[in-house]
Amino acid sequence: MAKRQSEKKATREAVFIVKPALKHGGLDYLHISLIALVIILIALAFSLSLFKPNSIIRNCQYGILNGTCIQPKYNSTQAITASGKILASYSFVNSSLSLLPYYSEPNKANASYLPNSNEWLVNVPYIDPLANNSMFSISFLLSGSNLSLVNSYLQSINPNMQGNNTVVSLGTVQLSGKVYCQTTTPIPVYYITDPYAPGAFSGLAKAINLSSIYHGKLNMSYDFIFTNFSARWYSGYGVLQTQAIGNYLFCSAAQNKIAQFSANVTNIFDGRPLSNDTLYQTAIGSGLNASSLNACLANSTTSLDYQAKLAGFYNVVSTPQIIVDCRYSTIPETAGYAINYTLSRINSSRTQ
Repeated sequence: MAKRQSEKKATREAVFIVKPALKHGGLDYLHISLIALVIILIALAFSLSLFKPNSIIRNCQYGILNGTCIQPKYNSTQAITASGKILASYSFVNSSLSLLPYYSEPNKANASYLPNSNEWLVNVPYIDPLANNSMFSISFLLSGSNLSLVNSYLQSINPNMQGNNTVVSLGTVQLSGKVYCQTTTPIPVYYITDPYAPGAFSGLAKAINLSSIYHGKLNMSYDFIFTNFSARWYSGYGVLQTQAIGNYLFCSAAQNKIAQFSANVTNIFDGRPLSNDTLYQTAIGSGLNASSLNACLANSTTSLDYQAKLAGFYNVVSTPQIIVDCRYSTIPETAGYAINYTLSRINSSRTQ
Protein backbone atom coordinates (compact mmCIF):
# COMPACT_ATOMS: atom_id res chain seq x y z
CA MET A 1 0.00 0.00 0.00
CA ALA A 2 2.87 2.29 0.79
CA LYS A 3 4.23 1.45 -2.66
CA ARG A 4 0.97 2.52 -4.31
CA GLN A 5 0.98 5.83 -2.45
CA SER A 6 4.52 6.57 -3.58
CA GLU A 7 3.58 5.82 -7.22
CA LYS A 8 0.56 8.08 -6.90
CA LYS A 9 2.73 10.94 -5.65
CA ALA A 10 5.13 10.39 -8.50
CA THR A 11 2.36 10.88 -11.11
CA ARG A 12 1.17 14.21 -9.73
CA GLU A 13 1.54 17.23 -12.08
CA ALA A 14 4.26 19.82 -11.48
CA VAL A 15 3.25 22.82 -9.49
CA PHE A 16 4.33 26.35 -10.58
CA ILE A 17 4.76 28.83 -7.86
CA VAL A 18 3.98 32.39 -9.01
CA LYS A 19 5.32 35.04 -6.77
CA PRO A 20 3.92 38.56 -6.63
CA ALA A 21 5.97 41.18 -8.47
CA LEU A 22 5.63 43.64 -5.63
CA LYS A 23 6.20 43.12 -1.95
CA HIS A 24 2.76 44.32 -0.93
CA GLY A 25 0.77 42.40 -3.47
CA GLY A 26 -0.50 43.50 -6.91
CA LEU A 27 0.28 41.92 -10.27
CA ASP A 28 2.51 38.91 -10.47
CA TYR A 29 5.15 38.35 -13.17
CA LEU A 30 2.90 36.12 -15.28
CA HIS A 31 0.20 38.72 -15.61
CA ILE A 32 2.72 41.41 -16.38
CA SER A 33 4.10 39.23 -19.19
CA LEU A 34 0.60 38.66 -20.58
CA ILE A 35 -0.18 42.38 -20.52
CA ALA A 36 3.09 43.16 -22.30
CA LEU A 37 2.26 40.56 -24.95
CA VAL A 38 -1.17 42.10 -25.48
CA ILE A 39 0.38 45.55 -25.89
CA ILE A 40 2.84 44.19 -28.47
CA LEU A 41 0.02 42.52 -30.41
CA ILE A 42 -2.01 45.73 -30.42
CA ALA A 43 1.00 47.71 -31.68
CA LEU A 44 1.61 45.13 -34.39
CA ALA A 45 -2.01 45.25 -35.51
CA PHE A 46 -1.90 49.03 -35.64
CA SER A 47 1.29 48.92 -37.75
CA LEU A 48 -0.26 46.49 -40.17
CA SER A 49 -3.25 48.77 -40.59
CA LEU A 50 -0.93 51.61 -41.63
CA PHE A 51 1.07 49.49 -44.07
CA LYS A 52 -1.69 47.67 -45.85
CA PRO A 53 -0.67 46.00 -49.11
CA ASN A 54 -3.00 48.23 -51.15
CA SER A 55 -1.28 51.39 -49.85
CA ILE A 56 2.13 50.41 -51.23
CA ILE A 57 2.83 52.51 -54.37
CA ARG A 58 4.42 50.74 -57.26
CA ASN A 59 4.41 51.03 -61.11
CA CYS A 60 3.33 54.70 -61.30
CA GLN A 61 3.64 55.50 -65.01
CA TYR A 62 3.69 59.29 -64.62
CA GLY A 63 5.42 59.54 -61.24
CA ILE A 64 4.40 60.13 -57.62
CA LEU A 65 3.12 63.34 -56.06
CA ASN A 66 2.28 63.69 -52.36
CA GLY A 67 2.48 59.92 -51.90
CA THR A 68 0.00 59.05 -54.65
CA CYS A 69 0.30 58.13 -58.32
CA ILE A 70 -0.09 61.07 -60.70
CA GLN A 71 -3.01 60.78 -63.07
CA PRO A 72 -2.69 63.48 -65.81
CA LYS A 73 -5.72 64.58 -67.77
CA TYR A 74 -4.25 63.20 -71.01
CA ASN A 75 -1.98 60.25 -71.73
CA SER A 76 1.20 60.03 -73.79
CA THR A 77 -0.60 58.79 -76.91
CA GLN A 78 -2.90 61.81 -76.88
CA ALA A 79 0.08 64.13 -76.38
CA ILE A 80 1.88 62.64 -79.41
CA THR A 81 -1.29 62.95 -81.49
CA ALA A 82 -1.56 66.62 -80.53
CA SER A 83 2.04 67.21 -81.57
CA GLY A 84 1.24 65.67 -84.96
CA LYS A 85 -1.40 68.35 -85.53
CA ILE A 86 1.10 71.05 -84.60
CA LEU A 87 3.65 69.56 -87.00
CA ALA A 88 1.13 69.66 -89.84
CA SER A 89 0.71 73.40 -89.26
CA TYR A 90 4.32 73.99 -90.31
CA SER A 91 3.28 73.36 -93.92
CA PHE A 92 1.88 76.92 -93.90
CA VAL A 93 5.20 78.47 -92.79
CA ASN A 94 7.00 80.32 -95.56
CA SER A 95 10.45 78.87 -94.87
CA SER A 96 12.38 75.61 -94.96
CA LEU A 97 10.40 74.61 -91.85
CA SER A 98 7.51 73.86 -94.20
CA LEU A 99 9.35 70.59 -94.95
CA LEU A 100 8.92 69.36 -91.37
CA PRO A 101 5.47 67.75 -91.85
CA TYR A 102 6.83 65.61 -94.67
CA TYR A 103 10.12 64.54 -93.10
CA SER A 104 9.05 63.91 -89.49
CA GLU A 105 8.52 60.45 -88.00
CA PRO A 106 5.73 60.65 -85.40
CA ASN A 107 5.69 56.86 -85.08
CA LYS A 108 9.08 57.16 -83.36
CA ALA A 109 8.03 60.02 -81.08
CA ASN A 110 8.11 59.81 -77.30
CA ALA A 111 6.31 61.83 -74.66
CA SER A 112 7.20 62.61 -71.04
CA TYR A 113 4.92 64.18 -68.47
CA LEU A 114 6.31 67.01 -66.32
CA PRO A 115 4.24 66.93 -63.10
CA ASN A 116 5.69 70.07 -61.52
CA SER A 117 4.52 72.25 -64.42
CA ASN A 118 1.64 70.07 -65.64
CA GLU A 119 3.08 69.94 -69.16
CA TRP A 120 3.97 67.32 -71.76
CA LEU A 121 7.34 67.22 -73.51
CA VAL A 122 7.06 65.46 -76.87
CA ASN A 123 10.14 64.67 -78.99
CA VAL A 124 9.57 63.92 -82.67
CA PRO A 125 12.52 62.83 -84.86
CA TYR A 126 12.79 64.23 -88.37
CA ILE A 127 15.08 63.90 -91.39
CA ASP A 128 16.74 67.10 -92.61
CA PRO A 129 17.06 66.85 -96.43
CA LEU A 130 19.20 70.01 -96.42
CA ALA A 131 21.80 68.36 -94.14
CA ASN A 132 22.50 65.14 -96.04
CA ASN A 133 19.40 63.50 -94.57
CA SER A 134 20.78 63.72 -91.04
CA MET A 135 18.39 62.80 -88.23
CA PHE A 136 17.39 65.52 -85.76
CA SER A 137 14.40 66.12 -83.51
CA ILE A 138 11.84 68.79 -82.78
CA SER A 139 10.41 69.05 -79.26
CA PHE A 140 7.02 70.42 -78.29
CA LEU A 141 6.06 71.61 -74.81
CA LEU A 142 2.32 71.12 -74.46
CA SER A 143 -0.09 72.28 -71.77
CA GLY A 144 -1.32 69.43 -69.60
CA SER A 145 -4.73 71.11 -69.40
CA ASN A 146 -5.65 71.18 -73.10
CA LEU A 147 -2.55 69.99 -75.02
CA SER A 148 -2.08 73.43 -76.59
CA LEU A 149 1.41 74.44 -77.72
CA VAL A 150 3.46 76.22 -75.04
CA ASN A 151 6.77 76.27 -76.90
CA SER A 152 8.81 74.39 -79.50
CA TYR A 153 12.50 73.58 -79.67
CA LEU A 154 14.28 72.60 -82.89
CA GLN A 155 17.50 70.63 -82.88
CA SER A 156 19.86 71.57 -85.67
CA ILE A 157 23.17 70.52 -87.12
CA ASN A 158 26.37 71.23 -85.20
CA PRO A 159 29.19 73.07 -86.99
CA ASN A 160 31.86 70.83 -88.48
CA MET A 161 34.58 73.18 -87.34
CA GLN A 162 34.99 76.28 -85.22
CA GLY A 163 36.58 79.28 -86.87
CA ASN A 164 37.68 82.65 -85.57
CA ASN A 165 34.77 84.71 -86.93
CA THR A 166 32.65 86.36 -84.24
CA VAL A 167 29.04 87.49 -84.08
CA VAL A 168 29.35 91.04 -82.76
CA SER A 169 25.81 92.32 -83.19
CA LEU A 170 22.42 91.41 -84.62
CA GLY A 171 22.95 90.31 -88.22
CA THR A 172 26.67 91.13 -88.07
CA VAL A 173 29.55 88.64 -88.22
CA GLN A 174 33.06 90.05 -87.86
CA LEU A 175 35.42 88.27 -90.25
CA SER A 176 38.67 87.14 -88.68
CA GLY A 177 41.86 88.40 -90.28
CA LYS A 178 40.12 91.01 -92.43
CA VAL A 179 40.81 94.71 -92.04
CA TYR A 180 38.63 97.75 -92.37
CA CYS A 181 38.63 99.48 -95.70
CA GLN A 182 40.73 102.62 -95.78
CA THR A 183 37.64 104.77 -96.06
CA THR A 184 35.08 106.37 -93.76
CA THR A 185 31.86 107.09 -95.62
CA PRO A 186 30.53 106.10 -98.00
CA ILE A 187 31.45 102.61 -96.82
CA PRO A 188 31.91 99.87 -99.44
CA VAL A 189 29.28 97.12 -99.44
CA TYR A 190 29.53 94.04 -101.68
CA TYR A 191 26.45 92.05 -102.63
CA ILE A 192 27.73 88.61 -103.69
CA THR A 193 25.52 85.90 -105.15
CA ASP A 194 25.21 83.08 -107.62
CA PRO A 195 22.35 84.13 -109.98
CA TYR A 196 20.89 80.62 -109.65
CA ALA A 197 21.02 80.46 -105.85
CA PRO A 198 17.66 80.51 -104.03
CA GLY A 199 16.80 84.08 -103.10
CA ALA A 200 19.40 85.60 -105.43
CA PHE A 201 17.03 88.07 -107.11
CA SER A 202 14.97 88.87 -104.02
CA GLY A 203 18.25 89.53 -102.19
CA LEU A 204 19.40 91.70 -105.08
CA ALA A 205 16.24 93.77 -104.80
CA LYS A 206 16.92 94.25 -101.07
CA ALA A 207 20.49 95.32 -101.78
CA ILE A 208 19.32 97.85 -104.38
CA ASN A 209 16.77 99.20 -101.89
CA LEU A 210 19.46 99.56 -99.19
CA SER A 211 21.58 101.53 -101.65
CA SER A 212 18.70 103.96 -101.98
CA ILE A 213 17.92 104.14 -98.26
CA TYR A 214 21.55 104.79 -97.29
CA HIS A 215 22.29 107.08 -100.23
CA GLY A 216 25.60 108.87 -99.68
CA LYS A 217 26.52 106.59 -96.74
CA LEU A 218 27.43 103.43 -98.63
CA ASN A 219 28.75 102.42 -102.01
CA MET A 220 26.96 99.24 -103.09
CA SER A 221 28.58 96.99 -105.66
CA TYR A 222 27.10 93.82 -107.14
CA ASP A 223 29.25 90.72 -107.64
CA PHE A 224 28.12 87.57 -109.41
CA ILE A 225 29.84 84.22 -109.03
CA PHE A 226 29.09 80.72 -110.28
CA THR A 227 28.86 77.92 -107.74
CA ASN A 228 27.19 74.52 -107.62
CA PHE A 229 23.83 76.21 -108.21
CA SER A 230 25.07 77.21 -111.67
CA ALA A 231 27.05 74.05 -112.32
CA ARG A 232 23.94 71.87 -112.23
CA TRP A 233 22.82 73.49 -115.51
CA TYR A 234 26.09 73.08 -117.40
CA SER A 235 25.32 69.65 -118.82
CA GLY A 236 21.96 70.72 -120.23
CA TYR A 237 22.63 74.30 -121.37
CA GLY A 238 26.39 74.61 -121.54
CA VAL A 239 28.67 76.87 -119.53
CA LEU A 240 28.36 79.96 -121.78
CA GLN A 241 24.56 80.09 -121.81
CA THR A 242 24.35 79.29 -118.09
CA GLN A 243 26.77 82.04 -117.11
CA ALA A 244 25.39 84.61 -119.57
CA ILE A 245 22.93 85.98 -117.02
CA GLY A 246 25.85 86.91 -114.76
CA ASN A 247 27.49 88.84 -117.60
CA TYR A 248 24.31 90.82 -118.28
CA LEU A 249 23.77 91.57 -114.60
CA PHE A 250 27.34 92.86 -114.34
CA CYS A 251 26.95 95.07 -117.41
CA SER A 252 23.60 96.44 -116.27
CA ALA A 253 25.23 97.45 -112.99
CA ALA A 254 28.05 99.13 -114.94
CA GLN A 255 25.45 101.37 -116.61
CA ASN A 256 23.58 101.90 -113.32
CA LYS A 257 20.57 100.08 -114.77
CA ILE A 258 20.64 96.97 -112.62
CA ALA A 259 17.40 97.87 -110.82
CA GLN A 260 15.43 97.99 -114.07
CA PHE A 261 17.15 95.00 -115.66
CA SER A 262 16.88 92.68 -112.62
CA ALA A 263 13.22 93.58 -112.15
CA ASN A 264 12.47 92.71 -115.80
CA VAL A 265 14.49 89.48 -115.63
CA THR A 266 12.58 88.43 -112.52
CA ASN A 267 9.36 88.47 -114.54
CA ILE A 268 10.66 85.88 -117.02
CA PHE A 269 13.26 83.93 -115.04
CA ASP A 270 12.10 80.52 -113.78
CA GLY A 271 15.45 79.36 -112.45
CA ARG A 272 16.70 77.92 -115.74
CA PRO A 273 19.25 79.61 -118.03
CA LEU A 274 17.85 82.18 -120.45
CA SER A 275 18.99 82.46 -124.04
CA ASN A 276 21.42 85.20 -125.06
CA ASP A 277 18.79 86.75 -127.33
CA THR A 278 16.24 86.93 -124.47
CA LEU A 279 18.79 88.52 -122.16
CA TYR A 280 19.89 91.03 -124.81
CA GLN A 281 16.35 92.14 -125.63
CA THR A 282 15.56 92.44 -121.91
CA ALA A 283 18.68 94.57 -121.39
CA ILE A 284 17.80 96.94 -124.24
CA GLY A 285 14.23 97.13 -122.97
CA SER A 286 15.59 98.06 -119.53
CA GLY A 287 17.30 101.16 -120.98
CA LEU A 288 20.87 99.90 -121.44
CA ASN A 289 22.93 101.55 -124.18
CA ALA A 290 23.53 98.95 -126.91
CA SER A 291 27.08 99.91 -127.86
CA SER A 292 28.21 100.16 -124.23
CA LEU A 293 26.51 96.84 -123.52
CA ASN A 294 28.32 95.11 -126.37
CA ALA A 295 31.69 96.47 -125.22
CA CYS A 296 31.01 95.40 -121.65
CA LEU A 297 29.93 91.89 -122.62
CA ALA A 298 33.15 91.42 -124.58
CA ASN A 299 35.22 91.91 -121.43
CA SER A 300 32.77 90.78 -118.73
CA THR A 301 34.33 87.35 -118.24
CA THR A 302 37.56 88.87 -116.96
CA SER A 303 35.65 91.18 -114.62
CA LEU A 304 33.62 88.26 -113.25
CA ASP A 305 36.83 86.36 -112.58
CA TYR A 306 37.97 89.25 -110.36
CA GLN A 307 34.63 89.12 -108.55
CA ALA A 308 35.11 85.40 -107.95
CA LYS A 309 38.51 86.13 -106.40
CA LEU A 310 36.90 88.77 -104.18
CA ALA A 311 34.35 86.20 -102.98
CA GLY A 312 37.17 83.74 -102.33
CA PHE A 313 39.08 86.32 -100.28
CA TYR A 314 36.07 86.73 -98.00
CA ASN A 315 35.50 82.96 -97.85
CA VAL A 316 31.99 83.24 -99.26
CA VAL A 317 30.57 79.72 -99.18
CA SER A 318 26.81 80.26 -99.36
CA THR A 319 25.02 82.97 -101.31
CA PRO A 320 23.52 85.51 -101.36
CA GLN A 321 25.90 87.19 -98.91
CA ILE A 322 26.81 90.80 -98.20
CA ILE A 323 30.20 92.10 -97.04
CA VAL A 324 30.06 95.44 -95.22
CA ASP A 325 33.10 97.72 -94.93
CA CYS A 326 35.46 94.87 -95.90
CA ARG A 327 35.13 93.38 -92.40
CA TYR A 328 31.57 92.26 -91.65
CA SER A 329 29.47 89.52 -93.18
CA THR A 330 25.69 89.57 -93.31
CA ILE A 331 22.73 88.46 -95.45
CA PRO A 332 20.19 90.60 -97.34
CA GLU A 333 17.55 90.18 -94.64
CA THR A 334 19.81 91.55 -91.88
CA ALA A 335 22.11 93.83 -93.89
CA GLY A 336 20.50 96.95 -92.43
CA TYR A 337 21.65 95.95 -88.95
CA ALA A 338 25.23 95.39 -90.12
CA ILE A 339 25.29 98.74 -91.93
CA ASN A 340 23.95 100.57 -88.88
CA TYR A 341 26.51 98.82 -86.67
CA THR A 342 29.35 99.88 -88.97
CA LEU A 343 28.16 103.47 -89.27
CA SER A 344 27.74 103.75 -85.50
CA ARG A 345 31.33 102.59 -84.98
CA ILE A 346 32.58 105.13 -87.53
CA ASN A 347 30.62 107.93 -85.82
CA SER A 348 31.85 106.93 -82.36
CA SER A 349 35.49 106.90 -83.56
CA ARG A 350 35.06 110.43 -84.89
CA THR A 351 33.83 111.73 -81.54
CA GLN A 352 36.71 110.22 -79.59
